[in-house]
Amino acid sequence: MPKKSFAVIGVGRFGLALIEELVSLKANVLVIDKNFDKIEKIAKLVTNAICLDSTDIEALKEISISSYDVVIVATGMNVDNSILTTLILNDLGVKNIYVKVQSEYHARVVEKLGVSPEHLVWPEQATGKRLAKILISGNFVEYLQLDQEYSFISMVVSKKIIGHNLLDLGIRKKFGVNIVAIRRNDKIIIPSSQTPFEVKDEILLVGRNDLIEKFTIWLHSKNNR
Repeated sequence: MPKKSFAVIGVGRFGLALIEELVSLKANVLVIDKNFDKIEKIAKLVTNAICLDSTDIEALKEISISSYDVVIVATGMNVDNSILTTLILNDLGVKNIYVKVQSEYHARVVEKLGVSPEHLVWPEQATGKRLAKILISGNFVEYLQLDQEYSFISMVVSKKIIGHNLLDLGIRKKFGVNIVAIRRNDKIIIPSSQTPFEVKDEILLVGRNDLIEKFTIWLHSKNNR
């Protein structure tokens, strides 16, 4: 499977935490910031780093921003800049846009621009690291941070659990996360302990962020159960 490509716009505290974690997970990362000093410092760490204004639509076209699998708007306190950047990315056809939001107003505006509520990220350095692990996991579908400690996520099952059920796997006992539903052929199934997982199933689970991270890494690792 080819590596996912990520573009991170903004090298603040959150952006830096996200970038460092994506790099540690061997992702292809483009970093964009209009501050040359920040770009110079991070250039050796990432696949590519470019100094440009993210509200310059022609500059974003030149670097083919729409070719990236995921673009994260991680800009700082300038809400207007974040909103305009999001609008431009949407106009350029970027499919997966995540936005670090500063307030309820900011969140409402970027939602109006077409950003999914599940793709809104509230600023916190640790959140950047957690989000990176979930984004890189492979078959990630949705991510919603419920509060500072708990999240709801959904992802496509891996070969590791296909044909097995919750009783076999002991997921809640081993990882402390709860698989609350399965989306199968666009229908929601509430699984019993003996419901086997099937190819293309999407599991919906909730739990503490660090435990979800542990489960996600296990689910997509090659280690035996």
